[in-house]
Amino acid sequence: MNTYPTVTLLPRKEVPILGGHPWVFSKGIREPKASVVPVSTPAPDLIPGSLVMLLASDGRELGIGTYNPLTNIRVRLITRDTTTTIDQAFFEKRFAELDVWKQKHLPPHTNGYRLVHAETDSLPGLIIDRYGSTFVFQLHTAGMERFRTEVIEALKTTFTPRAIVERSDIEVRKQEGLSDMPITVHHGDITGPVTFQENGINFYADTLHGQKTGFFLDQRDARAEVGALSANKRVLNLFSYTGAYSVYVAKNGATQVTSIDISKPALEQAKNNFTLNKLDPNDPKYAFEDHDIFDIVGRTQLPHGPYDVIVCDPPALAKTEAHVQNASKAYLMLNQHCFTHLEKGGVLITSSCSGRISQEEFRDILRIAAGRAGKQTKILKWITQPADHAELLAFTEGRYLKTAIIEVV
Repeated sequence: MNTYPTVTLLPRKEVPILGGHPWVFSKGIREPKASVVPVSTPAPDLIPGSLVMLLASDGRELGIGTYNPLTNIRVRLITRDTTTTIDQAFFEKRFAELDVWKQKHLPPHTNGYRLVHAETDSLPGLIIDRYGSTFVFQLHTAGMERFRTEVIEALKTTFTPRAIVERSDIEVRKQEGLSDMPITVHHGDITGPVTFQENGINFYADTLHGQKTGFFLDQRDARAEVGALSANKRVLNLFSYTGAYSVYVAKNGATQVTSIDISKPALEQAKNNFTLNKLDPNDPKYAFEDHDIFDIVGRTQLPHGPYDVIVCDPPALAKTEAHVQNASKAYLMLNQHCFTHLEKGGVLITSSCSGRISQEEFRDILRIAAGRAGKQTKILKWITQPADHAELLAFTEGRYLKTAIIEVV
């Protein structure tokens, strides 16, 4: 039987938890006591990452979670089954269940996807991306930090992977009282980018040196939409990174594809992705140029322009609440210039992955941007997170990605 220190909620603070929300904030709890459930015996002081039993104010057991006194989010629930033991077998079972669910919702010919999406998949602080038989994980919280060994061993047992890589080299860990971890190969042998498929298109993921876990899997649905509308069109891909959008549109018959990014190594990887898909990166209709997009987007003429389709998918510009105002200005400027470069019938695909800017706020930014550019526009489609990054209905804090497909009319 489990014996965890208890954290007790103040009256009526259990309502969000009963409704499916996974977080308990500092103002919602009584000070935790060094007692255990179900018997009262001495327990050590709670340290960041401790497992705790969450109790309602009337003593009802609500679930097991991790506790961190260093953050405003005091408790993150892992399970509502209060009889569960959080061990390697727990992770094995959860990984197997998630893999079945995720694969059921993936498009055909796709073996690159997010296996674990933190709170959405009831494993707060854990991200696992799968690229074929290579798994890349990140530990974001003090609570999940204590389970590194269990995560690795559960992945080995459940999937027999070629390699397991840890990419906990992330700034957010500092908020949890953790330091960055070096990039580590915990299992297998991996020396360079690995290959995987997405909608039947081949890509490299640089799991050791690329951004995030090596690839941006969450834009899969948007890439497919853009590919479908780009036949016989001239396409500009801003913030192209390793050229995923560019490969899609090139495979779908775009007549000109220009990829622009500030990173020369990323553009070299984009060329490799073209070659991987039997596209010649040296063909004159393909261009790869390194520029700071903020410096060139306001020019009267863009490189290799004009364009029928522009993709604008910048990195997160509002990583904290303090960044929101400047990020909003940057999104406004970028999209205003993009609209300026499109004529009637032109299409802008524009994204924000900043969770602190809502879809309605982003829509307002786009409305103002189009107005300032003097363009009348219609929204063809909104695209949000794909199923493997799906939003938990009770957890609006997990909503971050929004992409609008907008036509100038």
